[in-house]
Amino acid sequence: MNNEQNHIIETADRLNRVRQARALALLSPLKRDLLRLIPVLLHYHRAGYPGYNGPMTPSGVFEYAPSEQELLACDTLGLVRPMVHLVKQAAIEGVYSMGSMSSFGQNPKSDIDVWLVHDRLLSKEKCRLLEEKSGLLTTWFAQYGLEVNFYLVHPEQFSGGSADKAEPLRGIGNEHSGSAQHWLLLEEFYRSQICLAGKKVAWWPNAQDSQQLLFLGDVSQIPACEYFGASLWQLYKGLDKPHKALLKVLLLESYAAQYPNTKFISEKVWQHTIEGDFSSANDSYFLLYESIENYLIAQDDPRRLEIARRCFYLKCGVRLSEPEQAQDWRYHKLNNLVESWHWSKSLLETLDNCERWHCGQLQWFNEQLNELMLGCYQTLLQFASTHKLSESLKLSELGLLTRKLHTYFSSDTEQLIGLNRLWSDSISEQELTIVYSHNLQEYCLYCCPPKRRSFIGQRAVYHSKSRAKLLAWAVMNGVSEKMTRWYELANGERKSVGLTKASQCLIEVFKPLAKKVSKMDLYQPWRYRKLVFMLNFDSDSTAQWPGQEVMLDYLNANIFSLGRGEQNMLESIDLLCLNSWGEWYCHHYQGELAILEVLAFITPGIRRSADDLKVEVVSGSARLQAQLELTVKNLVHRAARLSWTVSSSATLVYPLKVAKVQYGLFFNSKGMVYQDLKDAKAFYQQLTKSMLIELPRPNLGNEPFTMAPAVIQDFAARGAIQYFLRQSDDDLDIFVLNEKNELNHYIQKGTSVDELVSEVSHFHAFEEPDISTQRFNLPQFFHLMRVAGRLQVIPFGLSVEEADMDF
Repeated sequence: MNNEQNHIIETADRLNRVRQARALALLSPLKRDLLRLIPVLLHYHRAGYPGYNGPMTPSGVFEYAPSEQELLACDTLGLVRPMVHLVKQAAIEGVYSMGSMSSFGQNPKSDIDVWLVHDRLLSKEKCRLLEEKSGLLTTWFAQYGLEVNFYLVHPEQFSGGSADKAEPLRGIGNEHSGSAQHWLLLEEFYRSQICLAGKKVAWWPNAQDSQQLLFLGDVSQIPACEYFGASLWQLYKGLDKPHKALLKVLLLESYAAQYPNTKFISEKVWQHTIEGDFSSANDSYFLLYESIENYLIAQDDPRRLEIARRCFYLKCGVRLSEPEQAQDWRYHKLNNLVESWHWSKSLLETLDNCERWHCGQLQWFNEQLNELMLGCYQTLLQFASTHKLSESLKLSELGLLTRKLHTYFSSDTEQLIGLNRLWSDSISEQELTIVYSHNLQEYCLYCCPPKRRSFIGQRAVYHSKSRAKLLAWAVMNGVSEKMTRWYELANGERKSVGLTKASQCLIEVFKPLAKKVSKMDLYQPWRYRKLVFMLNFDSDSTAQWPGQEVMLDYLNANIFSLGRGEQNMLESIDLLCLNSWGEWYCHHYQGELAILEVLAFITPGIRRSADDLKVEVVSGSARLQAQLELTVKNLVHRAARLSWTVSSSATLVYPLKVAKVQYGLFFNSKGMVYQDLKDAKAFYQQLTKSMLIELPRPNLGNEPFTMAPAVIQDFAARGAIQYFLRQSDDDLDIFVLNEKNELNHYIQKGTSVDELVSEVSHFHAFEEPDISTQRFNLPQFFHLMRVAGRLQVIPFGLSVEEADMDF
């Protein structure tokens, strides 16, 4: 190596040492030792060590030997000191942390992301064993309160080389961006990495590969088409940590604004380094904020700049308003920065008190973050729309990301959106009061007792057309817990007791189900996992009913048509639904026919559901609670059994008297409708013709059936756009079900499945005219294939190994 190259390597190594020192300075003594153990546990693989999973797992880090401090860390954690020796053929070229470690963004709750760059000749089975060991190490570190995520990286994963070698070991997942971002991920690695062991990273401009250095690729020219996938990934990460994701997505927007002459942060870090600046100003996270600030000032956008500043401050975790705050290497720089922002003392105290924010503060901040992230996404979408989708972005992974984002950013007023607690440990309230607003014609929820003076300075934290939805939202988000008392302004004590009791019942309802949302769930149409019926919360005449409840049980009376007046005692239903995409919905039904309307609504979803569907009933009525709950639960179970029993050629009828009318409930493979049985003509029409909506019957050419395949009906789901594709020699059979389950069929010549999926995805992503409302509702794609003589529907792009992976 020449002298200039040696100088560059020494300069980069000095920055690496500075970063290591900064990272250790921000950790507790125990976590310092845990960090030091990461390379030790990857270099040495032996029984009795954390992560040991058998003798065949590859180990050894390039030219690594433990330091005395690392050996002392073994003593601290009760591990036998390893015999120090060099490994001839190391399986791992280097171990690197990346992200917020050692930066302004490192706070006590930060995780550590570790890249394991393995030898390029390592087999898939060896990689699998190494990944298995990584998972065991993650679990071991977690017991000490340190989150360490390991990622296996092939040395040619970014630069190219053999396609199968460069393919990441894992597809997209909770902590793995899959194909959503590529070069932008590498740029983040370059600007923030710390070499913990192994080869030094050649990350500076015009770096070259060598035996002693690790060069993963050139990031000076990142293709424009990658910004779309990266923005989707950051929005997805924002579902969990929106303040962090907003900074990342704002950075992407600032990068895109400079395209094609983008000045990346990794270049700025290197410029500072080569000039000999190792101060706190040469920090990847500080430079990230500085880039965003310069961009938003140039855009004359003070509102977004103010929110970005708060996100940056909260991410740092330094509490400037607290006198006992430890003054680490970031303190004075951050203090000067905040003074230049002219923040008030009260704002600083509010931000420093973020772990005790109440639900109103959280909701306001969530709304700001979501609005800003969607604004950034819209800007990046317009930027990306002039370019094709990145060829590296798998369309199946694009579908997964958009489906999760559609779930969260949905504009559907009937969906119950979870409140991101951000930093708050608990947001439960002692007292909650419902107030009906005659101006808005809806119910409002306040976090205070029902005293007029308590409402001064308060604003409603939630609005709804029904009481039950207020209860459900509050319990779902932890605002209402067992000790919470509920009240309704201008209503008596009995109503308050009933609301409190109902909220306590809902706590059990919202306990998470054991089964999480898997990739297979998101690739398939949604189906119900849990149905909760909330009865008579808005209208209830049972208090005026004069009879004896015990006599109802004795006479086995019909609660839907009671007494001489044949009165339906069920007047309002709020249906809470949890589906397999992890979405909660609340649908409201009012009036005499509410029970029939709700059964007709849920039957198609029940047909797709498994027999472990959970059904629960909570009554808010003054009387007849037990009778209403039991009757509705039995009726729903009966409807479910009939839905699962019927075939495409049969219709089953169940009679039910509601008020003064005898209805027939007609079940077939399409769903359920109800009909007045006194109308003999209509009754026979139902039995003979079935007035349920059927799919049209287009001609399928050489397909032996002359109607749309019945299996498509089984996958039909309202609210989703679905493409069913069947490839023949020269043609592509295409069935399209829109959000309203309307079916179209056409044949396209000279097109493959992959080409069609790419074209349709691009259209829906960039050219859909109603893009502001559709946003993330990209279509689902399915193959129609014959397996053992039967036509089956197979989700597009899903491997067997990934099917049950949580997402």
